[in-house]
Amino acid sequence: MTLAAFLLNLAVVAVIMAVLLSAGRLLGPRPAHEGDADLPYETGMPPLEEAGRSMSALYWRFAVLFVVFDVDLAFLLPWALNRGTLNGHAVAAVTVFIALLVFMLGYFWRKGSLSCR
Repeated sequence: MTLAAFLLNLAVVAVIMAVLLSAGRLLGPRPAHEGDADLPYETGMPPLEEAGRSMSALYWRFAVLFVVFDVDLAFLLPWALNRGTLNGHAVAAVTVFIALLVFMLGYFWRKGSLSCR
C-alpha cells in the first residue's frame, strides 16, 4: 500500500466519521429549552432533594441479588452452549455450581431477602 492510498483512505474514514458523529445534531429535532427545562429532571419540576442522597437498603439488597444471579447466568451460558461436548468433570462442576445457586436462593428466601417489605 502506498502512502498516498493510505492517506486517502484515512481522509475518507475521517470524513465518514465526522458525518456520522454529527448526523444527530444536523438531522435531529431542535430542543426548545423553556423555564426549568435545564434542570436534571425531564418533568421541569424543581428537585425535591439533592441528587447525591443515599439510597435505601432495600434497593441495595435487590441490586446485589440481581448481580449475584445475573453473573451466575453468565457462567452457565458457556456450559449450556457446549452441553453436548461436556465430560464427566465438567458435568460434576455444573452440578455443584447449580447446587450452590439453589442453596443461596434458599438461604436468601429463608432470611426474607426476597420479600418486598
